[in-house]
Amino acid sequence: MLRFLFVSLPLLLLFVIALGFGALNKSVLTVDFIFFKAELSVAVVTACFLVLGFALGILSMLARQLLLRRENRRLRRQTVQQNTDI
Repeated sequence: MLRFLFVSLPLLLLFVIALGFGALNKSVLTVDFIFFKAELSVAVVTACFLVLGFALGILSMLARQLLLRRENRRLRRQTVQQNTDI
């Protein structure tokens, strides 16, 4: 339950701040991508980069988690092997 609060409260706070930011920033920007140009509001551009940053953060944490799990498995096998050799 405590873990749920530590995850959901900051996300809820971020969502409320994003809603306020989006409501106050309705101006349009011209975003020049490599192949095309698009006219987007400041809130949409900010939301896109927020989602992109969140996704990159999740992917980097997932990659590190997988490496740690693999190392943990290797060390467990090594420990079991050393205990059976004794």
